[in-house]
Amino acid sequence: LHQQQQQQPQQQLSQPQPQHRQRQPQQQPQQQLAGMVVNSGVNGSGTITPIKELSQYGGSKFKIKARVVLKGDVRKFANARGDGQFFKVDLADGSGEISGTFFGRAVDIFYTMVQQGQVYTFARGAVKAANPRYDKTPLCIMFEEQSVIELVPDDEGLPGLKFDCTPLSEIDSKEVNCQVDVRAIITAVTEPHTFISKKSNKEVTKQELGLWDNSGIGGSTCTEVTFWGAQNATFSVGSVILAKNARVSEWNGAKSLNSPATFELDRDEPQASSLKAHFEDYRKRNGLPVARVRGSNGARRTIAECREEDMHLALPPPPGQPFEAGAPRSVHNHVVLGTVTFLPLDRMPCYPACPELVESSRGSSTGEPAAKRQCAKKLTQEGPGFWACMNGHTCSQPNYRYICRAGIADATGSLEIQLYDSAAEPLFGCPANEIARLWELRETDDASAKRLQQITTRLTFRQSCFRLTAKKEVWQEEERVRYGVNEGSVVDFVKEGQRLLRDVNATAAVISN
Repeated sequence: LHQQQQQQPQQQLSQPQPQHRQRQPQQQPQQQLAGMVVNSGVNGSGTITPIKELSQYGGSKFKIKARVVLKGDVRKFANARGDGQFFKVDLADGSGEISGTFFGRAVDIFYTMVQQGQVYTFARGAVKAANPRYDKTPLCIMFEEQSVIELVPDDEGLPGLKFDCTPLSEIDSKEVNCQVDVRAIITAVTEPHTFISKKSNKEVTKQELGLWDNSGIGGSTCTEVTFWGAQNATFSVGSVILAKNARVSEWNGAKSLNSPATFELDRDEPQASSLKAHFEDYRKRNGLPVARVRGSNGARRTIAECREEDMHLALPPPPGQPFEAGAPRSVHNHVVLGTVTFLPLDRMPCYPACPELVESSRGSSTGEPAAKRQCAKKLTQEGPGFWACMNGHTCSQPNYRYICRAGIADATGSLEIQLYDSAAEPLFGCPANEIARLWELRETDDASAKRLQQITTRLTFRQSCFRLTAKKEVWQEEERVRYGVNEGSVVDFVKEGQRLLRDVNATAAVISN
């Protein structure tokens, strides 16, 4: 009888539902809000559980009151079960902190509701062992669409964002992919660099900073941190940065920091003032610390400086063998401002590439699958309108890609560089398919020959900016350094002047302090 009494109101409420189904998309925000209100009485006792008392064996019958000290962006992923999405938060109360992850429809329901810095009560979550690759706490709460989250008045007794800072000298002893907080002085700043990711085939932006603190032998340790995506803040040499949940990564045998969840600049605190005082004392005695940023200090290098640094390059280890800790690097990256002095045109500066889309061999560290890539193997014409590559793909029309060598020079020396498709197109000013068309018509069509000459002439003896990768290799039983271009662009003299002015002001500010 009691069950029948409970079912009768539900049956009465369910009768008018068909009248509203046609307007369901318009009422979706109301349904989400209503779902959160209806489930607000899940924890009937109303007892607040301290975060430190949560256990993965206690089930979902808990209710915590915590401040959202950190909130991440929505991330997309795909696996055998299909596409998905999630975002992460860090929650804190007076007893401790815990990570939280929202999956699936919970992202749509709660992402805009949960705001960093606000205080909420949380219920109907699953407490599980955390993944140390993504979480700093030993436990993590998994939230789904049935979870209950309610905004409550602010509580000054709940802590805000805290930094448990690790000295830079201890970064090398940390496991790869673990997360750390750091407090350091910015000693180098690169310009934001936008490129097409080989993993996702999407446009991404990264910026690198050189960092210093007074830890380690001699009271000086340097490392670098990489930011992904456009940053709203302006980084300056000499500023103190507090980075939260920076991931320890390893590249070419050296460890560095990646993708902080959040950061603060020049925080008003005694620790920052003390670090600045140590920095000024060190700088007066030893000069400005030089922090390597992916093989350079982030500033423009002369060709002579590149050659001198690359004399210390080592050959990479054989495939399958790890890099030896402390060994010389096998790759350096440079940013060079140079003038193209020669461009050999004894053969076409591009090749017919296979347009077939294939699975990328590169995995994704975020769980997001790598997009398909172009096969790009060289095609051979086996008949009219019939091309084939060594992988067995065939097509009727190739997709040409740039590949050529060129010489660049500045006031200190010269280099021979290798230009590839994505880096060469901005310099040539047209796609490789256009160059191939003009090349085939150059002997029979005067207009095509003239246009081809205009393009190649415009490229030479013009100042351009090159991001170079230097690698040591063995060629015909002799060691040599090979320079490939990751990115090439014609110099914008207005932006170049602004960049030089920022460098002058940053150096003057450090000297004046």
